[in-house]
Amino acid sequence: MTTLTRMIAAFLLAAAPAALAHQMEAENLTVVHPSIAVPPEGATEAKGFMSIENHGDDPDRLTGIEAPMTQTAIFAGADGAPLAAIDIPAGSTVELHPGGMHVLLQGLSGSLAEGDMVPATLIFEHAGKVEIGFSVDPADAEGHGAAAPTDQSQNSDDATEIESAMKASFERPEATLTVAPITVQGNVAVAGWTQGDKGGRAFLRNDGAGWSVQLFSGESLVLPASYISMGLGAGAAKRLADAVNTAEADTAPDLIARLNSFDGTVYLASGQ
Repeated sequence: MTTLTRMIAAFLLAAAPAALAHQMEAENLTVVHPSIAVPPEGATEAKGFMSIENHGDDPDRLTGIEAPMTQTAIFAGADGAPLAAIDIPAGSTVELHPGGMHVLLQGLSGSLAEGDMVPATLIFEHAGKVEIGFSVDPADAEGHGAAAPTDQSQNSDDATEIESAMKASFERPEATLTVAPITVQGNVAVAGWTQGDKGGRAFLRNDGAGWSVQLFSGESLVLPASYISMGLGAGAAKRLADAVNTAEADTAPDLIARLNSFDGTVYLASGQ
């Protein structure tokens, strides 16, 4: 058994309750889908997520936030520690997402329901004040604020880690593994792979300790419904599927055929 197959044996988001994706622009910056998950009844704080794209040649810095429906609003890191500011490098996308950097809205002035909007103002060092609204999304909508499909070079570190992890687990001297294209959206990713005349796609997660393959499949991993079945919210599933299809748009037809050829779905045990 030498092949991987043998070894393992813009935007309207999908689903009726999902909110409309939205974005705001100021100078060279685009703020994509600022959102929070609907808080539990009686909650006095919530976490806000978004992506900030810098299309310009100069860096900017997010230095503050004002949110009139809260007592305080601050930036925080993955460990919950307050951040004085968030750097937005030139030509890059910075993601505020579950498990990573986020906005902490404290002292909510009232309860929030799915579909509500929470007004706020982002303060940038160069772009100045940008009015936004956090959409209140379903509580299970993973991937709040995940960016619209972007150039994969912006996720080059993650892509390198994913390629290395897959090769370490599945490549053999007599069976070279090629991993491409790789699509990263926050803490989830999809990687195409080929080994000899076989191929397919892998779905991966990063739990903070590194990237690990959750399952292997074929053509199903270009469909939002597949990601919803894995626990992603409708919005996150739509964005990931869009990103995968965009990453594969220029892929040669014979390679797409091999990525689609994997039959069925194989789930990997934790840590495998």
